[in-house]
Amino acid sequence: MNLRCFVSGFALSAVLACAVSAAADAKSIRVTVGTWPPAMGNPYGQQIQGAVHPFPGIFDALTFMDRQGKTQPRLALSWTNDGANTWTFELRQGVNFMNGEPFNAAAVVAMIDWLKSPDAQRYFYAAEVKNIVRAEATGEYQVTFTTAAPDVILDKRMSLLPPTPPRYWQERGVEGFSQAPIGTGPFVLDSWGQDRGAYTMTAKPGSWRPSQHLDSVEFRILADGARRTQALATGEVDMSYGLSFDDLDGLKADGFSVTLNTIPTTSAWAFSNRNPKSPLADVRVRQAINYAVDRDPIAQVILHGAVTPTSHGIEPGVFGYDPTIAPYPYDPDKARALLKDAGYANGIKLRANVLTVGSSDLAPVFQQAAQDLAKVGIDVELNGVLGTDWVQMWFTADWRGADILSSNWNGATYMDAGRAVESYTCARPNAFFCAPEVEKIFAESNLEFDPDKREKLLQAALKKLQALAPTLYLFPQVEVIAMTPNIKPLPFRGRFVDWTQVEFADE
Repeated sequence: MNLRCFVSGFALSAVLACAVSAAADAKSIRVTVGTWPPAMGNPYGQQIQGAVHPFPGIFDALTFMDRQGKTQPRLALSWTNDGANTWTFELRQGVNFMNGEPFNAAAVVAMIDWLKSPDAQRYFYAAEVKNIVRAEATGEYQVTFTTAAPDVILDKRMSLLPPTPPRYWQERGVEGFSQAPIGTGPFVLDSWGQDRGAYTMTAKPGSWRPSQHLDSVEFRILADGARRTQALATGEVDMSYGLSFDDLDGLKADGFSVTLNTIPTTSAWAFSNRNPKSPLADVRVRQAINYAVDRDPIAQVILHGAVTPTSHGIEPGVFGYDPTIAPYPYDPDKARALLKDAGYANGIKLRANVLTVGSSDLAPVFQQAAQDLAKVGIDVELNGVLGTDWVQMWFTADWRGADILSSNWNGATYMDAGRAVESYTCARPNAFFCAPEVEKIFAESNLEFDPDKREKLLQAALKKLQALAPTLYLFPQVEVIAMTPNIKPLPFRGRFVDWTQVEFADE
């Protein structure tokens, strides 16, 4: 709704009255988020962070991952593999990019060729095509990939890579394209609006999947979470994303609709076993940490009952999840006994670098975990770090003197346990944790095209990893989205809000 009125105070009735009067004029919605996409409109330079994002309205990939971890058709209608090094995708016909260029096999080949070029190697998603030797247009709407080694999840990788119009991409260059992105989705960005703190994407005719209800979506940038809550309460926006759990009760009491969107990514603390002199090289110490933290009250009080403790870093819906693996129970006596057996009866001191920016609810979770650990003799010094520093520490495994680094088990990227398992083994570049007994099973899973057999291999690897405790397992991540109640329940396509289906109840 293209609202232009402002309501002071927490007067929901006035907000809705203004909304209804404006709804007849235009079908637009105003949303507040914390920041612009880090690489602006370059789809290969960043992961989509969060369910409320412009990219799902602008771009399409060949496939997408549904909320049950299944690969679904998008710009590709079907795909086959030969159980070795070749995948063939049959593409959707009659699709155009929003600048009029046709979508076809040549556009997919152009994307892969660019991602494999030297100029692309500094961008995030270039790594996804390193194993691809060649992409060929074997028909106008058929593309065949040849890989150097078998790639059992190439169909999932393709969900991350939206083709762009080849001529426009070449003419604009990466920087120019990032300022004015074009995809096959129905929305086109007007501008990034950095001078006014907001940007708008507008629905255009001609898309193969037209917007059903909205003419435009305006994203307002408000870095402070409390300010985003206030903007919703005062009628400045219709939807607010990335709010604190502490605001839930107040929002619900005042009549706003709240969506708790669980992300299949698990918050954790990573441990390294590479330094034999570190207490964390001993599995008993790592297990003791997991037994010492009382996760249930953290979930109920700090996180308002929105989550339950994770068991092994992989969440339901992600391929490879094993429902038979139970979380570590709270058992401080067992934690003390393990520490004593490991030679640390008098306690240990550890330092943790933790990322709390972007989630106001993580800081109290980490603080409570540290308090629980102190009760069994593990003194953890918490040091907050900035996002850019954390990224460098995570990818280089240089934790700058810390014993612990806050981390994620990322099942969301592919909805597949494989990437998460790899992160906690020596199969990962710049590894911080090695587990030869796990890595052998993981290597087998990377060559197994039979999904049932591969799932069993991943579950076996996860079970062994859980016993080795490479992390303190905490909770799945949850996004808090609040909106005026005249917006119907949010439609999702996979992990993301589907802007083509967002609808107002008064329509």
